[in-house]
Order: sequence, then structure tokens, then C-alpha cells
Amino acid sequence: MERYQRPLFSYLGRMGFSQAQAEDLAQETFIRAWQHLGQYDAHRAEFSTWLFTIARRLALNELERAGNRLETHWGEDPPDVASHDATPLEHTEQHEQQRRLQAALKRLPPRERSLLALAYSQGLDMQAIAHIEGCSVGAVKTRLHRAREQLRHWLGA
Repeated sequence: MERYQRPLFSYLGRMGFSQAQAEDLAQETFIRAWQHLGQYDAHRAEFSTWLFTIARRLALNELERAGNRLETHWGEDPPDVASHDATPLEHTEQHEQQRRLQAALKRLPPRERSLLALAYSQGLDMQAIAHIEGCSVGAVKTRLHRAREQLRHWLGA
């Protein structure tokens, strides 16, 4: 389970949970996985895909319960947008870009945040994302496209 702990924290952080909330949800994910281990079918999906499916359900339920009032967190590994050779002005501009992106991500519905987190922070392939999200690969591609377009619109890019 240790090998899945960091990716789960990262995913949950990008879904909008604080470190403490992500730890609680990850722990609950592992408990549920242990309780339902007999239901896992290795022929249908990899273990990590099954685990992220459990985490996604728990995260979406928590977001609904909280009224989607959570902040977007990058977790332990924030994107490295600042170049070491950048000037102070460039650092400021990069920081502002990151702040605007986080604000735009926060505006997305939780299901779209989940999709983007799975695709970009976890680097999962479309088939795995489709399995976790409970939809077709075509639907994943369409939803990803729409989420990216919405972000572009909000960011004026």
C-alpha cells in the first residue's frame, strides 16, 4: 500500500483537499480496499485503477457533502513553474500564472477536476481514466477537451 500512498495524496490534493483531509480520505480508501479486496478482479483493471476508483468515489462524496467549498492544493509536489534563471519579474509573473490556474481549477466542477488530476498529475492512460470515471474512452476525451477549453476561456489563453 505504501507505493500507492503518495499518488493518492497527490490526486486528493489536486481534487481540493488539505493535507489532513487527503490523509483521512487516503486512509479510508485503503480501509475500503481491504474490506472489499475479495471483489477486486485483476482481469478487469489494475489494482491502482481499482484503488483510484474507490478514492474518486470517496472524494466526490466528500466534495458534495462540503458543498464544493474546498481549496485546490497541489499536494507535496507542486508544479515547478519557476525557472532558476528567471528574473524577479519573471518569477512574479509565473507565480501569478500559477495562482490564476489554481483559481480556475477551483471553479471547475469536482468531476472535471478529478479527470484533470488523473490525466495530468497521475499520468494515467485514457483507458484507466475511463475505468475510474465509469465512462467510455470517448467520453473521457470529450470531457478533457471541454475542461481544457473552459480553463482556456477563464484564463484568457
